[in-house]
Amino acid sequence: MLDDPRMAHVRSFVVWIPMLDADEGSEVPSASKHAGLATQYFDGEKRLGHALATSLGLEQPLWDVFLFYPPGAMWTDAGAPVPEIVLAQGGGVIAVTPGVLPAADDQSKLLPELRGRLVVVAPSQAEFAAFLSRVALPFAARHPGISAPAPSP
Repeated sequence: MLDDPRMAHVRSFVVWIPMLDADEGSEVPSASKHAGLATQYFDGEKRLGHALATSLGLEQPLWDVFLFYPPGAMWTDAGAPVPEIVLAQGGGVIAVTPGVLPAADDQSKLLPELRGRLVVVAPSQAEFAAFLSRVALPFAARHPGISAPAPSP
């Protein structure tokens, strides 16, 4: 999806944290079909996962999530900014910030710590790539001023 011309002005970063037994830094380069052209990092100490969780009022490290920040969002010594949109997969469902996509009728599988923060939009994670596009492309269209990263030498 990141190679879609409509996403050319969006900066993407992927940060891997070891949440499952098989999560190791050596697996980062080939681990995600959704990461595409994004710059990838490995945070073995889960510092970013904890910082992102704190920005959303959660206690456990945040993982398996796509966060969308508008132009001008600043990371400061006080912590991570609150994202405009959160798209997550967990508990077997796909969930997103309320109002971004229509909520599914059944909200019972939403993880308790996400209730009131996200809504279930799909009862299965099988269509995650399609939902990622349904969120990312309109976000990119709303924020045409996001600057593209400098090309690598």
